[in-house]
Amino acid sequence: MEKEYISHIGGHITLFFTVEKEGRLLRNQGSRGVGLNIQHGVKVKLAIKQKNANINDTTISVTDLKGDQMINSDIFYRGLIDDLVHAKLLDDNTSFDIAVSLELPTSQGFGMSAAGLIAVALAFREYTKRGNLDQYYRICHRIERQNGSGLGDVLGIYAGGVEIRLQPGAPGASGTSLGFKCKQPIILVWQPKESRHTSKYINDENWQTKITKAGHKALNNIKNGPWNHSRWKDILDQSSNFCHESELIFETERKRLLDNVRKIVRSLDLQSYVSIRLCMLGTSCVILPRRLDRMLSPDELDLLHTKISENDLESLISAIDS
Repeated sequence: MEKEYISHIGGHITLFFTVEKEGRLLRNQGSRGVGLNIQHGVKVKLAIKQKNANINDTTISVTDLKGDQMINSDIFYRGLIDDLVHAKLLDDNTSFDIAVSLELPTSQGFGMSAAGLIAVALAFREYTKRGNLDQYYRICHRIERQNGSGLGDVLGIYAGGVEIRLQPGAPGASGTSLGFKCKQPIILVWQPKESRHTSKYINDENWQTKITKAGHKALNNIKNGPWNHSRWKDILDQSSNFCHESELIFETERKRLLDNVRKIVRSLDLQSYVSIRLCMLGTSCVILPRRLDRMLSPDELDLLHTKISENDLESLISAIDS
């Protein structure tokens, strides 16, 4: 049996951001902002299918968080394979079997496209032992920009933990980001009947202007000083300000979601211990600790998860991942 090369990359939540896509080169486009890397994401298994074969005969299966096959999702990853071959990070005389398993829904602001690309890219790096990490991340960032599926998720994942993106672009190019470790349980919540594709906002001039103005203001209020646990309250404050000033919080489905989750939190008398923040740009939110020294207990997490499911919403207990 051929050896399997396994890779897992956690997802990424953006709490506030700017849209920076004016640069001619895709590797210099992206976003500034702040976000969280999360434990759940994308798992990839890669195995050799046939040697001395055409790489275009590679089989790619993509399954969603329920284990169902996702139709036409392989095109995204075939573009990655083409770019790896072009960059001489992969030979074209071997075909592969690739299984991509998503642990979270797409188009809900959980960074699944970026996590999937990076997971497949790093599985290939494990197989070939070629190149440095920055090369793979740069290719993933470029594909994200080509497809309009993301702005700064690749750069955020590259930083890890609780991250701040200070300059837009790909890692190893113009992109600059920092991250600090922060192992905290969190709850991801989403409206399963609603989803938002990133391109709806970043390709709309009106939304782009409002988001970028609010994002720059939030970043300017937080970018100076050390980037560590002492900034947690600032992160919560600025992400709340951003949601209001960008007006994203006033969209009907997002407002309904937040109102429902707030009612659930109040019904369990946990409003003093948690903060609820939107995940950009899905119909989703994340339940976070208000203070890092007051972690949510397993019982509290289970109660929240149960109550949320009783309100026609879906949720997952996850964690901030370093």
